[in-house]
Amino acid sequence: MPRILIMNAGTPQMSGAHLTKAQLSLAANSAFRSAWFAQEGDLIVSPVVIPADLLSFIGGTLNFHSSALRLLVPASRQSTILDDCTLLSKTVVERLKRHIRQKSDWQLYPCYSTEGVARLAAILGIPKTGDDFALQRGPDLLNRKSHFRQLATSVALPLPHGSVATDPNGLFKAVTSLKSETGTVIVKLDNGAGGVGNVILTSNKSDPLPGARDTRWVSWPSFDPEALWSEMTTASCKTLVVESYHLARSLFYLEYTIQDDASIAFVNSGSIRLRKSADRSERALIRTGLELPSDLEEEQLLAAQAHAYRFVALARDLGYRGMINIDAIFAQDGRLLFNEANGRWGGGSVLHNIAVRLLGVDYFGCNVILSVRNVRSASFRAAHDRLVKDGLIFDHTRKEGVIPLAADEKAGTVECVVIAPNRPAAHDQQHRLLKS
Repeated sequence: MPRILIMNAGTPQMSGAHLTKAQLSLAANSAFRSAWFAQEGDLIVSPVVIPADLLSFIGGTLNFHSSALRLLVPASRQSTILDDCTLLSKTVVERLKRHIRQKSDWQLYPCYSTEGVARLAAILGIPKTGDDFALQRGPDLLNRKSHFRQLATSVALPLPHGSVATDPNGLFKAVTSLKSETGTVIVKLDNGAGGVGNVILTSNKSDPLPGARDTRWVSWPSFDPEALWSEMTTASCKTLVVESYHLARSLFYLEYTIQDDASIAFVNSGSIRLRKSADRSERALIRTGLELPSDLEEEQLLAAQAHAYRFVALARDLGYRGMINIDAIFAQDGRLLFNEANGRWGGGSVLHNIAVRLLGVDYFGCNVILSVRNVRSASFRAAHDRLVKDGLIFDHTRKEGVIPLAADEKAGTVECVVIAPNRPAAHDQQHRLLKS
């Protein structure tokens, strides 16, 4: 059944009404990356034009004819966000209607199930279980950090101690009560995606820590809640979450799909990999990529899955259908702590999709999938040619090698996917990619 892929990452529901330049750039790059979900006959609705050579390479790699894909990019776009207003515009709706008349059965496959997506489904006559929940903006419950704490508490997920602040006084009380546990707290913007809305406050001199855009040394007596409140909150988001911060031994995520028939399927789990910047003034760690499967011990993975399943079951019972991922850590003291959930495509969703289509559904047992961000390259074509020249390009016979995923030509980098039979081989490929 052909699908309408809706590349609506970075919507106001996910990241707030006022996005930074970095967030806008990430949303555009997400569209290139998400093109790897495409299958023959699909229609892609994207906020940006996806290069023809990328679509051709995707088709060649995943064994389908990219000429059978169709791309719809709303005209006169002033930003790189496919919001509900644009999605429901007369021009977009009419173009979609003309296209879907060619075939009888279609599915909508959005990154984020917004109210606008549900309304579009009704207009196009493509009903989907979960649309009623989306019409009431239900998925927003699964993409807010404050709601996550509330829902996770109801199913007894292990969480860091914390509270929700809705004004500077509440922020001061939360920080004051939590700072003594570890000497470090994390303050999170309710709807900030990718850690860009988080600030870590610590009484210990520290290098940048995972999970935030900034790690700051503070003298608690001089802590100014008014200043931090003014800096972090936005016109569209006046809620902060404050938690005690725990150093992590393992950072990972778990991803599930809630099917239309209400069944829950475990999709994948991956480790989140970070590194320090070469720039000593940088106050955030650089996310280098994901590693599937996660490097958790079997007992740890089973424990995390048992807890996470309860949260996913709650999301199902509320009415949500679609993909959902949950971030967690094993702290240095061995405790399992959950951080947040996202009811949408996750960072590992594309990697899992590629692995299944190239290796089969049981790839976890005999392969390691590694995403490598920020590989220096002037363009997607240049990256591809280098991989061919160096003998690194994915080999369909051996079922291993490197696949260029998407380019950020403004930054001069490409994200690549390494497919290897084990972790040492995957890490060796990564080293070869980054050495030049």
